[in-house]
Amino acid sequence: MEFRVRNGFCLTSIRSGDRAAYLEHLNDRSISDSIPALPYPYTAAAADGWIQHRLEFLTTYGKEISFALRNPTEDLIGSVGVDDFRLGQTHRAEVGYWLATAYRGQNLMSDALGVFVSYAFDHLELTRLTAHTLAFNVPSAKVLEKNKFKHEGCLRHHTQTRNGIFDTLVWGLLKGEEGDRLNTLNP
Repeated sequence: MEFRVRNGFCLTSIRSGDRAAYLEHLNDRSISDSIPALPYPYTAAAADGWIQHRLEFLTTYGKEISFALRNPTEDLIGSVGVDDFRLGQTHRAEVGYWLATAYRGQNLMSDALGVFVSYAFDHLELTRLTAHTLAFNVPSAKVLEKNKFKHEGCLRHHTQTRNGIFDTLVWGLLKGEEGDRLNTLNP
């Protein structure tokens, strides 16, 4: 399964050969500091477990819910998905994403999230997407704003990371609010 994002960048299923990329990127503290669920340091066992989990999910359900973002040479450079979502059991899901440092500041994750939002609403039977960002993570908030997510509130002193306890911003998007800009799903 592959969806074009732009200029050779695409979203694909996670592949068994992605271990080295996960180890390289998820050991970047700028990523793990903003995603409290990620272990740090990120180990080979964690990468192998994640890859196996994703491959088994796709085999079992036949639909993808978590995509690898790949550059034009097919290297994994980020991810976007709704990893906690159970197909057919709910109308809503929490979206998450990360992007390798070298690719930031190019609106790439904004475009990738737009493609994913279209996929989620069209193929996963979702009517609501939510997201949480740590209050200090302004670039992540901008990615959501560019995709028409609405800021719905602030959970004060809500998320504990290894660096402290932080306010967490809550975001939401309803099906139909994403607009024409996101109707770019190109398998």
